[in-house]
Amino acid sequence: MSVLADEVVKLLAKRQKARRHILTSHQVDEILVDLGVPTSSTKAVPVPLRLTRLQFSGTKHLPPAHPDAATHGVQEEDTLPFVEEPVNDVLASDDRAVPTVHVPFQFEWKPQAGVNGIGSGRNLRGKSTVLNVLMWTLTGRCARFQPDIQRWIEHVEADWTVGAERLRVSFDAVNGVATGKIEKLGVVGGADKPALLGTFNGDDFESVIGHLMMNRLRLESIPVWTDVKARVHAWPSYSSAFVVRASQLDPIVGNEQTIAVRMMQMFVGTDWAPALAAASTARRGMDAERSAASDKAKAAADAFEGNRLKILEKVKDLKSKKGSLPPETPDVEATIQAAKLASELSRQVHEIETQLIAQSSLVETARQQLRAAKARAHTHHENVLATKFFHRMRPTKCPRCAGEVTAERRAAEPDKHECSVCSSDLNLDAFQSNVIVASSVPSEVTSTLIAGLAAPQSVGDDSDEEDSPDEIEATGAALEAAETTAAALVAQIDKLRGQRDDAAAKAEAGAALLTELDEHRNLELDLARAEGALDALTASSDPKSSDPIDPVQAAVADATETILKQWLKEGQDPLLKNISADIESVGREFWRRKHQEH
Repeated sequence: MSVLADEVVKLLAKRQKARRHILTSHQVDEILVDLGVPTSSTKAVPVPLRLTRLQFSGTKHLPPAHPDAATHGVQEEDTLPFVEEPVNDVLASDDRAVPTVHVPFQFEWKPQAGVNGIGSGRNLRGKSTVLNVLMWTLTGRCARFQPDIQRWIEHVEADWTVGAERLRVSFDAVNGVATGKIEKLGVVGGADKPALLGTFNGDDFESVIGHLMMNRLRLESIPVWTDVKARVHAWPSYSSAFVVRASQLDPIVGNEQTIAVRMMQMFVGTDWAPALAAASTARRGMDAERSAASDKAKAAADAFEGNRLKILEKVKDLKSKKGSLPPETPDVEATIQAAKLASELSRQVHEIETQLIAQSSLVETARQQLRAAKARAHTHHENVLATKFFHRMRPTKCPRCAGEVTAERRAAEPDKHECSVCSSDLNLDAFQSNVIVASSVPSEVTSTLIAGLAAPQSVGDDSDEEDSPDEIEATGAALEAAETTAAALVAQIDKLRGQRDDAAAKAEAGAALLTELDEHRNLELDLARAEGALDALTASSDPKSSDPIDPVQAAVADATETILKQWLKEGQDPLLKNISADIESVGREFWRRKHQEH
């Protein structure tokens, strides 16, 4: 059982209602172990880290006009950035093959104990390069180099003392990619006894140097919860605090804001800083998991409510459609009979229409026959009238040549038996009956003329048409009978059509009701389903978010963080007060010396 667990038990027992938990110290220790929270303080033990030697070499690739290339000849053509003369203060450059001079260089520095400084008479003499190479050997990261400088460096060696050990980092470099090894040379003040600690080739340089340094400097990984997950900061975060740059002052307390306080607490040397970092990370992880579960539950609740409203609207729509349907129930048998009757009446109408077509043909034939009989009677009547008229005429001139018909010629007709007008031979038998007719006229015509003369009639008398009135009357009677029959057929068709239309209307109305009945049944089924779904949704409660976090673990993490924050504050406040005093003292000393110089 730990002291931390005892304090957590006491704090949880004092809390009220749901936040109150009765646990044993053993249970709390087990929970803290599961959460990855140390149950004891970590006493900060300072381990000195010091550079004792830095050496690097390589070859500069310079244009022939460069001052440093004056004593060296042109070696070969190389691809270098070519810079034209500035135009409107803008430099235009590109990569092109130009003659270069290869100038070898080597730098070695052995810092003395205490504070060392690197200076130069003017800028761009390599001060930043020295610092960058130093950090390269310490972090495994080749950063902040200019491209040409990175290409020039070919070999690097750095000797470090870490506590009582002497380490050497050496590697060859090609365009910033390091391949080398880390050796233990021995102990401080002892003879060299090289022992290989690790090798690296490219990207694994950072992990190899980090593992070795974290163990020797007795540094613990710093767990920090980011926006979505827990992240463990190790050697890159620690080593970034070793350099203070004018453009980036935050590395002295951590390169990233999320670990700034953690870095400060580590360098100040507070005992419970690692445990607090673990507890805070565990608690924030639980909060994030709860937040994610809450968001999911909210999304589910929104979907639940949206689905319920959608079904409710569907129920209202189905009820409205159902209410718009007619209430009466269709008579299926009556509908079938009406359809059969309409079909039978249509057949009868078709048959009678066929009869009507034939009867109409008979009517037209009788009508034509009547017109022909009347025409014949009229012609016969006109012929009789003309004959009577012309046989009683006593022409005085020839109707063709206008020659005069004299009395002598008319008087000579009985003797010469010639027509007084055309001199044609006369029929003597007809002449004896006082009928003037040529001998060339057919005998039936002659007989008719004699008979007509034998029974004298007035000019307007129609008795010459002996059989014509009977024929016309018979033909008229036949036409009238045919027309009466046709009219009867038309009347019958109209009657049947009316009956057929009534039957068809009843059948269509019944069919429409049957269709609406099917729709009514479908609506009832859909409505029943919708109402059932609505009842189920209404009866059930909205989905609630289930807490994915064990409330006991959450309570322990929260209480642990609260206690550790208090302990950490109590431990670091005196230290921060001393640090503040030291900073004030240093500031005053800088101010005093500055004014003394002036």
